[in-house]
Amino acid sequence: MKYSSKTLFLLLLLTSFAFAQRELGVRPTDTGGLLMHEQAVYDVQNYDISVNVDPLKKSISGTTIMTARIVIPTNVIVLDLDTPYAVSSVKSPSGDMRFERREGKVWIWFALTKQAGEEIKTSVTYSGVPRIAPRAPWIGGFMWEKTPSGADWVSVALQNDGADLLFPVKDHPSDKPATASMRLTVPDPLVAVGPGKLQGVKKNTDGTSTYNWLMTNPISNYSLVFNAAPYKTIEDSVKSITGETIPIVFYILPESFEKGASLIAETKKYNAFFEKYLGPFPFRSQKLGIVETPHLGMEHSTAIAYGNKFKYNEDGLDWLMLHEFGHEWWANLVTASDWRDFWIHEGFQSFMDTLYTEETKGKEEYFKSMKARAKATRNMQPVAPREPKIAYQVYMAEPDYLKSDGDIYGKGAVVLHTLRYLIGDEAFFRALRRMAYPTKEMEKITDGRQTRLVNTDDFLTIAEQESKMELDWFFEIYLRQPKLPKLVSEVAGNSLTLRWETPNNMPFPMPIDVEIDGKTQGVEIKNGKATLNFNGIAPVIDSKGWVLKAQ
Repeated sequence: MKYSSKTLFLLLLLTSFAFAQRELGVRPTDTGGLLMHEQAVYDVQNYDISVNVDPLKKSISGTTIMTARIVIPTNVIVLDLDTPYAVSSVKSPSGDMRFERREGKVWIWFALTKQAGEEIKTSVTYSGVPRIAPRAPWIGGFMWEKTPSGADWVSVALQNDGADLLFPVKDHPSDKPATASMRLTVPDPLVAVGPGKLQGVKKNTDGTSTYNWLMTNPISNYSLVFNAAPYKTIEDSVKSITGETIPIVFYILPESFEKGASLIAETKKYNAFFEKYLGPFPFRSQKLGIVETPHLGMEHSTAIAYGNKFKYNEDGLDWLMLHEFGHEWWANLVTASDWRDFWIHEGFQSFMDTLYTEETKGKEEYFKSMKARAKATRNMQPVAPREPKIAYQVYMAEPDYLKSDGDIYGKGAVVLHTLRYLIGDEAFFRALRRMAYPTKEMEKITDGRQTRLVNTDDFLTIAEQESKMELDWFFEIYLRQPKLPKLVSEVAGNSLTLRWETPNNMPFPMPIDVEIDGKTQGVEIKNGKATLNFNGIAPVIDSKGWVLKAQ
């Protein structure tokens, strides 16, 4: 998800969320947060999701088979499933299981306690009229739309509200299935698109077709979605830096078909950029997939949702495609194990958005963009709090939803920008690539072992190792609490004194660039204060805007 110099755009959308809540009288379902014991006891290995889609009734029915491994002995487990759905049965390979519906959950009991290491399978059959997305993709659910020619166009976006809006699931970012299948039945002539590779299409006798998709890499729950329309396909390929060929498939509306090739050409440029800095495209064994959607976009792995209507800036850039595609690294390859670390998705990718400006338009444009991001920071809550969070909490300062901040995007990007200044380009870009792929060997792997669940401390460790610097103070002030340090400068005669003021007098030995008599030098402020002498012309402090600080 996004929004480059569009931080204001994001804030307006998040404010719209507040009004949508009040108008609809609905609080979106929570995803993530504290993991309840009855879900911590098992580790999901596979979801086999069958969904029958009825656009006329705007309803779905289906069965989800979950295969999991018990990690703590238990006789009960819990799945999440949104309240509009009725559950007709829960089965195991040996027969019917006892279950209860409690609000947005399904409680399931085993006849005898399952032991650690045992494999379990549950098959949940359900049906209902799913929640309609009030403000997709930010406030999630289903979209029952029409194409320009009047055909049905169905789309699903679930990131902030949870995959339980679509199927029974352990709705927490810390548990990604190792593999997943989606068997999607839709009325002809709709084409249903899911993650991974298309295994086949079955023409049914009732005027529907079933599209069988298989993802053999671990995948976030919110990427287990589908889109359906009378899509045409554009197939292409691009060579990875590994030498492998990456298949490209664009599922595009017939009305947009002639525009598709230009977006693929742009995406190839973006792939070369990301591979240069972050390592190879992670899902080479699957596909680089793009799907035209009625909402703006989302980073659904191997099936990127694209709804930016082929809008390019004066340089040919489609910011939405750049941003969402980059999430194949920052979200889908490297996934935060809790929403509290969601900045690793959005802040890292927002930094890459601005780095692309440097790559294509030069360093001055990069500095200009970073200054705009820094100016827009709200600093209302920590970018990376230590306590578990639900998805919506990392977007805004609760309980007042009107006080939205976009700091996991823009501030996250500027924090990385400031770290780049502090440790230098060589160490910084080594750390960035190691955060994506910790070893060169992992860059060669495509079977799923290259994907990782991470947190903020992982990046702290990597940055310290690459820079050979102690960086706890940096992470504490910029990520663990909201307020920015303030640089106080005082001129007396030909003497300039600099000192940092920090919340709760936190240590902050951040150097700063000072231009004196036309020459720039880095000034150390290790003990909280530094004094410089100059001749005549007043010094210029941090003219490039390297260091994030109070305005």
